[in-house]
Amino acid sequence: MNLDLYYWTCYTVMTGIELLVMIPFITNFKSLDAPSKWIFAYVICSVVFATGSWTINKIFGNNMWFFSMMHVIQFGILSAFYWYCIKNPAIRSFIKFMPFVMLVIFSLDIFKLEGIKSYNSISAGFKSIVILAYGAIYFLQLLQDKSLLERSIYINSLHTFWYNAGIFLYSCTSFFFTISYNLVQGSKVGRFPVIRIILSTNYIVATITMILLYIGLTKYKKSRYAAS
Repeated sequence: MNLDLYYWTCYTVMTGIELLVMIPFITNFKSLDAPSKWIFAYVICSVVFATGSWTINKIFGNNMWFFSMMHVIQFGILSAFYWYCIKNPAIRSFIKFMPFVMLVIFSLDIFKLEGIKSYNSISAGFKSIVILAYGAIYFLQLLQDKSLLERSIYINSLHTFWYNAGIFLYSCTSFFFTISYNLVQGSKVGRFPVIRIILSTNYIVATITMILLYIGLTKYKKSRYAAS
């Protein structure tokens, strides 16, 4: 299987899974709370990411600038999600400020440092690290939330727990993807086998992420049903 066919297969399968996950979000959109709506926006962004990067690559032969742009958009969406989930006022203020920092790093990376035709590992790596930090902070918040214990609520019954688990898991893999792909891209030795391993791992974890997001949605629907 050549590299183009492998790309096409990966993008097609992943996009299909993302579209399937979108359906329950669409059918329940009016009843979604703010965190769920931002997760829905993240899924939509992922679909655009997959289809857009493949299309641009086929038309122009280079889609690295699109990758960088989508990382910025995803960072903004996930920042909004964590702003709603995290309670600490100081961290919430920090979250509101970070998209502007991301935009500056993205601009420097794409126009000065790594270039518009290369994978911008600096800005993408920055995104992964910050999102990982948000995810860890939210997990700690849940573990230290005494009000959940007082109400006999298990954290795995919270829809935001599953949303965060999916995003955190993907960010862990994405971090290694971002710091390695630029090096592999510029190497001709074993390029296809290494890229295939990287992409395969990334798409497997992305699939698990979508499943976790769907589980989060089912938990949200159950909680609304129980409340009514």
